[in-house]
Amino acid sequence: MRALLLIVAVLPACTARDTDDGAVELFFRPTVAGSYFSCDEIYRETTANVKPQDFRLFVHAIRLVTAAGDEHPLELLDDGQFQARGVALLDFEDATGECRRGTPALNKTIRGVLSDEHRNQRADYIGLRFRVGVPPELDTTEFADLPAPLDEPTMRSAVTGAHLFLTAWAKQEPFAAGAPLFSGVGLDLGADGGRPNQFEVALDNFDPDTSTIIADWRSIFNKVDLGFCSQSAGTPCGCWSRQVDPLCPQLFPRLGLDLATGASIGGQVVFSVD
Repeated sequence: MRALLLIVAVLPACTARDTDDGAVELFFRPTVAGSYFSCDEIYRETTANVKPQDFRLFVHAIRLVTAAGDEHPLELLDDGQFQARGVALLDFEDATGECRRGTPALNKTIRGVLSDEHRNQRADYIGLRFRVGVPPELDTTEFADLPAPLDEPTMRSAVTGAHLFLTAWAKQEPFAAGAPLFSGVGLDLGADGGRPNQFEVALDNFDPDTSTIIADWRSIFNKVDLGFCSQSAGTPCGCWSRQVDPLCPQLFPRLGLDLATGASIGGQVVFSVD
């Protein structure tokens, strides 16, 4: 009996892991000004009831930042659905309610691994960096040649035929009688005419073991002036990434993008750390 007890006591020490495997999971929480984002919800704004229609984006070039300022890349794990070739699709809509543009599948997590060289520095990470977009070499109109999620047809620009980097749309029901009722208000972000239109996100005070990344849908639309859009009933009021689109001058600065050049200039307001 004593021998049996001794074996049981020793087993945990034999199976313990002494090293970090380098695995990292990044958790995203989609919100609407603090409330959880849902396609089934109606959010009351100052002048209208707002119903989500879409909220999805591609992310790549993810780096963890040390206290010394060094950036360590995260190698994404291909999963056959939401991650491939170093790119991840974050999908916050589930095709319910007014979210008819999207798909039922959800994805709020990015999974990757650190290199052997960097995985023992987990405790030193204090920041996160990533780019919203698709690497230029993968941003093509030939979707059939790409693996999932890069072949997702609903993440294809109606203007260029290439990828949408971020899509966020809303349906507004104004309180005031006679106010224009647009079929949708929103953003389809993609490359246009040599303008890359990809933006960097730099988040400080980030702990890979405890932090959650907030993606706030409302910050894209908050207090947008729709007076620049056509007043034709039933038409969309949006930014399709072109300089001539009515909402782009208001929405690009919220993403930290220069409208004229499509360069990332900092100052984005969509992402934060909790």
